[in-house]
Amino acid sequence: MLLQVILEGLGLGALLILVCATGIRKGAVGMVHLYSPAVQQRCVTLGLTTHEKIKRNSLLFKAVCIPGYIGYVLVCVYGINGAHGFAASFWQLLLILSVMNLIDRFLIDGYWVEHTNAWTIPGTEDLKPYITAKDKQKK
Repeated sequence: MLLQVILEGLGLGALLILVCATGIRKGAVGMVHLYSPAVQQRCVTLGLTTHEKIKRNSLLFKAVCIPGYIGYVLVCVYGINGAHGFAASFWQLLLILSVMNLIDRFLIDGYWVEHTNAWTIPGTEDLKPYITAKDKQKK
């Protein structure tokens, strides 16, 4: 059961990677709502996007991804694994979300954003690192 729950966490991490890859498919500006306000403002100043597009993308991201992630976890824990009771449900939810969070922190933020140019927005290079040490501590 433990291995299955870890694999389900890896599946959720893969889903997160897919969402990110889809979001930046036409350039990292598509996901600028995840960047700091300074980067967002620079993108607006450079004419790469508008505050309205940033807000719309942010709301769309939250409206699609959060329910999608919650639905995925609930289907895994209750539908596939058949968890009953608080303890069984809690440890499975915690483990799935923890695995996804580790993928986000180390693979996406630590490697993809920091060590590749896929997330670089032209004209904002001086604002790097996009994910600050303070942001990493929160995660």
